[in-house]
Amino acid sequence: EASKAGFISELQALVSDPSASPTAQLIAAQTFLGQGEMTKEALHCVYQGATMEHLAMCCQIYLKMDRLDLAQQTLRKMKQKDEEAVLSQLCACYIAIYTGSSEALDAVHIIGSLTEQYGACTMLLNLAATAYMAAGQYAEAETNLIEAI
Repeated sequence: EASKAGFISELQALVSDPSASPTAQLIAAQTFLGQGEMTKEALHCVYQGATMEHLAMCCQIYLKMDRLDLAQQTLRKMKQKDEEAVLSQLCACYIAIYTGSSEALDAVHIIGSLTEQYGACTMLLNLAATAYMAAGQYAEAETNLIEAI
């Protein structure tokens, strides 16, 4: 436990350095998220970043914090940079699924176009299943989950 706390504090010191690389910031944010109750620390690592990866991580953190408004605002920034980027499309899916059944089928359509473009993979199949479940279409969700297996 002491070594874990030491690692976390070293990681916090690393990313507090203004010259920390964007990759280090993203890794630190993911590490903090993996620790459970360190959501604010994770957000602190990436909220000032300008890369699409930073914005995508912010979007995910905002959803985890139940801040749909901030996640949508971040998605708008992403779309201004590159609406067709895979990260922009994935974040749009996350937000649509988070919003619930009213928009979950929008996520299904986005995932369908990503699948056509890049092929079916486990991540997209699971994301589609999640979207179908959010929309209340459990048979379609099961089909995607079975294909993912």
